[in-house]
Amino acid sequence: MKFTDKLAVLFTLIIFSPYAHAANLVPWKSYLAVVMIIALITGTILSIRNKKAEGRVAKIVMAGVYFWVITFAELIVLALIYHFSQ
Repeated sequence: MKFTDKLAVLFTLIIFSPYAHAANLVPWKSYLAVVMIIALITGTILSIRNKKAEGRVAKIVMAGVYFWVITFAELIVLALIYHFSQ
């Protein structure tokens, strides 16, 4: 993964941080919706930019892999933030 891709993923995670919504009580379903949207957009962009994946099917599969990896990473970050805020 290129440095710019890592930077884009990190920037996306920082922008949609739960601390941005800390002043209001936000339902957990809203966090999950934001996590899914971020993972979907980022996974799609990363799979399109991947030059090694040739063909449409390979890019779709890579988008799915990126989606799940990013989703689980964001859920781990949310769980850590929740744990340390208690």
